[in-house]
Amino acid sequence: MLPWRANVASRDGFDSGFDRAWAEAQAQSALGRAVTSLPVRWFHAKLEGVDRIPAQGAALLVGNHSFLGLDGFVLAALVNREAGRYLRFLGERHLWDIPALGSILTRLGAVAGEPEVAVAMLEAGDLVAVYPGGIDDSWKPKAERYRLQWGQRAGFARVAMRARVPIVPVAGLGIDDAYDVVGRERRFGRALFGSPRYDLPIAFGALGTLLPRRAPQRYVVLPPVDTQGDPASADDVERVRRATYERLDAVLAHARGGALSSPT
Repeated sequence: MLPWRANVASRDGFDSGFDRAWAEAQAQSALGRAVTSLPVRWFHAKLEGVDRIPAQGAALLVGNHSFLGLDGFVLAALVNREAGRYLRFLGERHLWDIPALGSILTRLGAVAGEPEVAVAMLEAGDLVAVYPGGIDDSWKPKAERYRLQWGQRAGFARVAMRARVPIVPVAGLGIDDAYDVVGRERRFGRALFGSPRYDLPIAFGALGTLLPRRAPQRYVVLPPVDTQGDPASADDVERVRRATYERLDAVLAHARGGALSSPT
């Protein structure tokens, strides 16, 4: 454990440090709306299929991920503005190892992506988003743009099945065009977090800087995936995982071909 590690929530206190009333009030305030509108306006972002997001009650939103996770901020702003829901996130646990960042994420309602915590959030009625590819999806090279980097990860499917909530796939189009990841450094990231998986990406945005390109973004909410079945059954879990993957990949294939328009 790193010396500055933030207090990562456990199942018994997954909302420790999160003031829901404060967060929702801030999101609806004039200042909050102005701040959250900035990334939406920068990327000319649109949300399609908003009627597929439950007006109340729990659901697990599952999507593809982009460099720096900027798509999460944009999606949260769009969902809050157009669906009136406060979206919470399951995050890469090592984000809570970064000084100050963990506390900020907790304050905003994000939690480290642990199965028991995720189930508890959904059982409490939260609208929760997760990126199964994590940093593998976020830090993928340019050649892999719009290709899901999930491997055989199925934890999200098992969590939704345990909580008995629908999975709502959300395909992010345009999000991999803000940056080009051209390589990885091989010292700092693995020294901090103990694995080559965390080799830090070398990326360039607008004019070769870290400023993201203003590539238009579309977030396409797809029909929900049926999560009925036994979460202890490998076959049932794989059915849900595969259905979610294939539904997203069918839309992302259009972006791989250079088209931002796609069927919904």
